[in-house]
Amino acid sequence: MSTPKVLGLNGFGLEVPSLDEARRFYETFGLEASERDGALLMRSPGRSNDELVLSASGQKRLHHVSFHIDPLQREAFIERLERAGRAVLEAAPAGGHRDGLWFQDPWGTWINLSPRAPGGVVQAPPPAIGARGVDVAAWLEMEAEKKMRRPPRRLGHVLIFTPELAEAERFLCDVLGMRVADRAVGKVSFLAAGEGVIDHHCFGLVHGTHRGFQHASFQVDGIDEIGFGAWRMREAGYRDSFGPGRHALASNLFQYVRDPWGSWVEYYADMDKISDRWVSRDWSVLPYVWGPEWSPEFWGGEMNANLEAR
Repeated sequence: MSTPKVLGLNGFGLEVPSLDEARRFYETFGLEASERDGALLMRSPGRSNDELVLSASGQKRLHHVSFHIDPLQREAFIERLERAGRAVLEAAPAGGHRDGLWFQDPWGTWINLSPRAPGGVVQAPPPAIGARGVDVAAWLEMEAEKKMRRPPRRLGHVLIFTPELAEAERFLCDVLGMRVADRAVGKVSFLAAGEGVIDHHCFGLVHGTHRGFQHASFQVDGIDEIGFGAWRMREAGYRDSFGPGRHALASNLFQYVRDPWGSWVEYYADMDKISDRWVSRDWSVLPYVWGPEWSPEFWGGEMNANLEAR
C-alpha cells in the first residue's frame, strides 16, 4: 500500500470571545454562516465543507486544522499515526464539530483528517489588455459588480505560528505526506498537498514565540475582487489592513484584513501552480514583489499579534 498523504486543506477552527462579533466579521468578509450545537460554522458560498468552525471561549485561540484524505486511506492513516505515537480519536474533541479522524500533533494542536476528496476550483485568468473593447466605460460595470458583493470562492491556505519550525515541518511531511514548496529561511515554510497540478501551498508554518493562528486566506478571482472586498471591510469598520500587493514565494496578489482579535484574514488571487516537477528552494527575500511600505513585523510580533495562550 502506498504511503498515505493528505490531499489538501479542509478547514480550521478557532475559539473566540464573541460568536456574534465573529459572525459579523466573517459574513462581511463574504462567508455564509450556520449554527450547530452551539458552534458557528462558516463556508464560502457554494462549498460543501465547513471551512471555519468557531466556538466560544474567553480569548481567541487556534482550536484545530483539518485536511482532506482519501477515504480508502483511512486505515492506513490510523496505522501511520499510531506508529508515530499519536493517539487517534474517531469522535471530535470538544469544539471540533467535524467528522473523521482526530489526533494531536507533538505540540498539542488538534488535527482533523476528513475522509473526502477536496473540490477543485478553476482560477479565473485576469482579463487581457484591451479585452473590454473600445469606447466602453468599464468603471460603470465595476460599480455594478461592487454592489454584487462577490464572495470568496474557497479557503486556500492557513498559516500558523510555531517556535519549532524545522521540527513541525518534518512532522507534517513525514506523517501527513505534505511537501515543502518553498522556505523563507528562518521565517516561514510553505507546504503543498495533493496530486497533479496544485496550489503552491495550502498550509504554512511561521516562526513565532508559541503555537497559534497566523492567518487564513480565501481565493477570489482577481485584483478587482480583492479591491471590492477591502472596500466592503473598510466600510463595515474593519480598517486595519495590509495590502494590496503581490507576494514573492507563490506570486499571489494579496490583501490582509485584521480580525477583531488581532490576527489576519486574506483575500488572494493568481497563485503559482506547481506539479511534481517543482523544486523547493530556500530564499532570503522580502515576502512581496510590490505592495505597501515594508514592515519587518510582517511575519511576527506586532504585525500579526500572536495573542494566544501559550
